[in-house]
Amino acid sequence: MKKVLVLGCGLIGKTVALDLAGEFVVTVMDPVQEALDSIDDTSGIQKILGSAQDKEALEKAVSDADIICGLLPSSIEGEAQENAIKRGKAYVSPSGYLHSKGMDELAKESGSVAVYDMGIAPGMSNYLVARGEALLDELDFGCIYVGGIPKELDPPFNYRTVFCLEDTLNEYLWPARYVKDNKITQAPALSGLEEIEIPGVGKLEAFFTDGLRSAAENVKGKFVAEKTMRWPGYVDTINILKAAGYFSKEPIVVNGHEVIPFEVTAALMKPLWKLRPENGDRDLTVMRVVAKGPKDGKYVTYTWDMVDEFDEKTMLHSMARTTGYTTSVTVRAVALGIINKPGFHAPEMLADNEEFYNFIMPELAKRGIKFRPSMLVEG
Repeated sequence: MKKVLVLGCGLIGKTVALDLAGEFVVTVMDPVQEALDSIDDTSGIQKILGSAQDKEALEKAVSDADIICGLLPSSIEGEAQENAIKRGKAYVSPSGYLHSKGMDELAKESGSVAVYDMGIAPGMSNYLVARGEALLDELDFGCIYVGGIPKELDPPFNYRTVFCLEDTLNEYLWPARYVKDNKITQAPALSGLEEIEIPGVGKLEAFFTDGLRSAAENVKGKFVAEKTMRWPGYVDTINILKAAGYFSKEPIVVNGHEVIPFEVTAALMKPLWKLRPENGDRDLTVMRVVAKGPKDGKYVTYTWDMVDEFDEKTMLHSMARTTGYTTSVTVRAVALGIINKPGFHAPEMLADNEEFYNFIMPELAKRGIKFRPSMLVEG
């Protein structure tokens, strides 16, 4: 059996490791004993108590593995990623875009087959909009609609977060890159508001955020964008907070003490927005990918819809399931040679690999993550 090293034993790292156990010899490396202890010893997963920042420990762990899974904080991800690729190891991660410069050349030189940003979004989002482009003669319209939301309305914000709150808040400040007439342009975050009806969920609102990442450079079309989905009214609430200065990063003085409003807001929101399954909180991950354009003299619209729920059996929230299982299934595709070209591949670069599409969709469905494709032909 091939050996897989999972760097990081947070919620997603643990999900990836457990899903691969049995088919691979799996080792997890993490500097926190409590995180390692969360994996039952009966799983057969080997554990290394150590940090990816420890060069000696990292190099030993990497040298013993065939495939490396990077589930690390961005601040230390780049060095570990480069270490694995330099050694010619296969590498799969649900992130990596921020450290992608020079990685493709390095991977081709070393013979490493590497896939980055391969989670749910980024990941399946980029992959499917690019697949729509590949299936059409030309992409007129490509849009990713995606969001993690509480299953039930949860006033006053109707929102819960499962990952880094600061990253979520920053998305509402950064300009959103999107593609217009095959060129990258920008729109203000939270703009482009529209209503989307999702079967089984209801009406959601969608707005621009900077989520395309590498797809902004790699997917060509008259219009290509990503919009975040939330329960209706969310954008108005956030815009009120922004207008009142709650998102400002400029220091202000309060009672003689200097504070940064953004940091205060994050500290206040963190307990309010945290998803707490133990209190009955449940989440949904909702995605719709639409690609429209001409094909063989007809006008065709391809759509992929996905709604995923909190798993009551494993008590695993949906965002961890959809992200982790996409990563672990991609590991299998690399191990089987379905993805086999050396290089540092973004999800959209795999869009024309028919074997990969026919592999990943049923494998995700086995894990309850079901994309429902449809095609509308006009003219």
